[in-house]
Amino acid sequence: MNDIYNSRHQGFDWGSFIAGILFVVASFLLLRYPGRGLTAFVFVFGILSILQGIIWISAYVKFHNIFDLSWVTLISAIVDIVIGVLFLCSREIGGLTLAILFAIWFLADSIIGIIFSWHLREYSTGYFVLCLILNIISLIIAFALLFNPVLAAITLVYLVAFWLMVFGINEIFVSWMHR
Repeated sequence: MNDIYNSRHQGFDWGSFIAGILFVVASFLLLRYPGRGLTAFVFVFGILSILQGIIWISAYVKFHNIFDLSWVTLISAIVDIVIGVLFLCSREIGGLTLAILFAIWFLADSIIGIIFSWHLREYSTGYFVLCLILNIISLIIAFALLFNPVLAAITLVYLVAFWLMVFGINEIFVSWMHR
């Protein structure tokens, strides 16, 4: 029993503590400089897209003799690299693209939520109505984001900032719990 306790409680978790502090600081920076935050997102997505393209090229080189449809990976690689370069060369296009994708994600999620809520009628009329109303509100917000990409971009930055804040605070608590 003592071994289980000792293996769980190794002392203060400095890694979680430092990560938590960094997440909280990043959150405050995003909240303070949302425009720069969006630029950073575009830069990161541009780099990741180029890296994904390189990975697809590597996959094509490995599998082009074995797999008949390996040319699809080559096309995907080219598209990923072009998108990455476009994001890096035109941060405005990258920011607009991310904002529209964010709005489309909200729209799809809202529609799925509305469809999913219909099955709740069998269990609870009150919960069904509440879920339906919340998903309709979500759908209205999704359309607002879709037709106002600047609002979508700012919303994206603030949501990520709040997520970083919550995650960072959680990491700080975890660092103390490991004592």
